[in-house]
Amino acid sequence: MNAEQIRHLLNKARHAVFLGIPMPEGETPRTQEEYLEAYEARVERNPLRETALLREAIMPLLSIYQEKWRNDNRAAEMMTGTSLPEPHDEDDWLQEVYDEMMNTDTEEEWRQFVTRFTD
Repeated sequence: MNAEQIRHLLNKARHAVFLGIPMPEGETPRTQEEYLEAYEARVERNPLRETALLREAIMPLLSIYQEKWRNDNRAAEMMTGTSLPEPHDEDDWLQEVYDEMMNTDTEEEWRQFVTRFTD
């Protein structure tokens, strides 16, 4: 999978998480700030649908995320002597990705998040 394909899947996931709908083919992704604004303005949510859309977009990338997460966790353990417990199953891994996405406030932070998958 090339970097452009990875970015596309991550944008699909972001669209699903913040807007609760699939990203139409050919649509240009919004900025992270625009996604946050839209998310905060939403009055209805469908967590089951959002989770299904997130799962669809992230599953092809999950092994990349897991490898980066494990490497980062090992590095943190070497530096601080502590590490985070590894997620147990697919749902826990998806929750980990979701949490990181929800804690991304700016477009710069989003680009850094994407870089974790593409570098």
